[in-house]
Formats: sequence, C-alpha cells, structure tokens
Amino acid sequence: MKSIHMNRAVGAGAPNQYDDVLAVQKALNQLSDKIGLTQPLSEDGVIITPPNQSPTCIAIGRFQSRLLGFNNPDYRIDEGGRSHRGLAKACSNAISPILGLFLPRIKPTTGLSDSDFLRAAERLECEVAAIKAVSEVESKGSGFFANGAPAILFEAHIFSKYSDSRFDESHPSLSSKKWDRSLYQGGEQEYQRLQQAMMLDRHAALMSASYGRYQIMGFNHHAAGYDDIEDFVHDMFVAESHHLDAFVGFILSNSRLHQAIQSLDWATFARHYNGPGYAENHYDAKLKAAYDAAS
Repeated sequence: MKSIHMNRAVGAGAPNQYDDVLAVQKALNQLSDKIGLTQPLSEDGVIITPPNQSPTCIAIGRFQSRLLGFNNPDYRIDEGGRSHRGLAKACSNAISPILGLFLPRIKPTTGLSDSDFLRAAERLECEVAAIKAVSEVESKGSGFFANGAPAILFEAHIFSKYSDSRFDESHPSLSSKKWDRSLYQGGEQEYQRLQQAMMLDRHAALMSASYGRYQIMGFNHHAAGYDDIEDFVHDMFVAESHHLDAFVGFILSNSRLHQAIQSLDWATFARHYNGPGYAENHYDAKLKAAYDAAS
C-alpha cells in the first residue's frame, strides 16, 4: 500500500499543517476521476475557511462518500484513521498518472507568486532575489514549455550511467559515456529523446533528465524530497510550485549549496549546481547578473 505521510489531521476543524494538507491534496488529485473533481485541486498546502467552501474539504467529503461509503462524511482525514488508510489504499490501486510511456493528461498550474518565493526564501534563510536568479538562469523564468509539459533536458551521459552503458553502441545519440553538447535537440524536442530512451529503459531514462523551473535531475529525486522517481516526475507536470518545493528540498540537502545561496557565492553555487563545467557556460556570471536584476 502506498504511504501517505501525515503528522496531524487535515480538513474541517483540523490543524491543517502545510505538509499534511499538501500530501492529501496530491493524493486526492490522483483520484480526481473517481471522486468527480471537475478540475485538479490547487496543491498549495492550504485549507480555506469556512470548510464548506474549501475545495479540499469538499473533495475529502466526496472521497469519503463515493469511495468509502460514508453516509455522513466528516470532511476530514485523521492521521492513521479509516479515511487515511482508505486514501492510501485507493491511491495504491489507482492507475499511475503517467500513462503509457510518459505524459499525464494534466493542465498544469503555472507561475509562482511573491508569497511562493517568500516562503521558499524563509525556508532557505536566503534572499528572495537569490532564488529568482536561479529561476531565471535555469529556465528563463518559466518551468514549462509551450505545450504544457515541464521544461526538460535529457542527458545522454547520465542515461549511459544508469543503464550500465548497454545502449552506448546501439543508440549513441541517447547513450554516451561522456557529455556531448551536440546531442541536445533543445526545447520540446528533448521529449522525443526522453521517450526513445524510456522505450529502452524507463527508470534509467527518467533518472537522466532534468525537470522544471530549476532543472533538477531525476536522479536527485531523493534529495528533492521524493522516494520514487515516478512521483517526482508526475509532480513536475502538475504545478510550478512543486518545482520550487523540490528546489528548496534539494538545496537543504546540500550544505555547500545552502551556504552558497545564502552568501551569494555564485561560483561555488554554480560549481555544485551546474557541475564542474560551469565556468565554460559562465553560469556564475549569469547568476550574479540575474541576482542584480532581481534585486
């Protein structure tokens, strides 16, 4: 059974802590067709008041009545209670949102608000402008392509590593022992490369692309706060706020990156975020210029 981590109750009359609400919102969105949601819940970790006007509370009630058979739903999910266990079981039985090879049929929630940036800056104890600088340099200020899919870049040398170099000779455009700039197609065409690689080794392929506004590599999903690569990729499709949350988790997992963004040491940040070739691409100079502009 898939685990849905909660510390305290969510819903009507509950403490409604951010992480708990977010976990429930993600789970309910996986069941949107079964519980009759006409549009996905905003995965923002917030329960608005009064409860009878909260989309999340309403969705909890629909879940309880439609899938658990409650005659009188209480519109809340208590940690370890029947609704919590039922939600975990229902999500475990649900078809993965990443249908077929890859693409979930989801209209993403795009954009980041000032409050999103402020919340992230408070968690990282750094300047808002520093986070905005990374946003601008990594994805030119947007985490999605025009087709509604998150921005990605497929890395052939990473795919070679995670597929044990099995495809280096048969598929040299997808699998290479060394980084090769000429292999990039750029933009939405990167999805063609990713899809081709997934047909060879799905897990290795998903691990080998960078995703979203902050271009976090799939193999860094644990550092970004996800136990499973499929869950990480799915969330990158759903909302740009997930891109930011993953970025914060990733930075917090690396003390050098954390200290560098706090102290605005862009050379150190670029070296650990973009790799040893950062100087060739002038990432540190680009980050400083973007920070100056955001300031």
